Amino acid sequence: MESLFDELERKLALDPSMLKRGGPRVDLSLLLFNARAEVRALWLAAAAEVEATATPTPALAAAVAALRPIFGPRAPAAPADADSRRRPRGR
Repeated sequence: MESLFDELERKLALDPSMLKRGGPRVDLSLLLFNARAEVRALWLAAAAEVEATATPTPALAAAVAALRPIFGPRAPAAPADADSRRRPRGR
């Protein structure tokens, strides 16, 4: 039996177009957006497991590490760095 995620991944592989207004890319985006709280909770639980376990499974540790930039804490930006992305206003 194929999961909804697997079905959308398969359809996306067949039609990876980024220019279409609909299709599997949008469906997958909506699916992940709607499950964002659950995905975050899952990452937090997995990260806690990796931290608490002396030898976590390599697959779990790799998944936690891969998603750390998205779900993990970030260092605060320095004031100079925070404004460097802004473009000066033209007058």
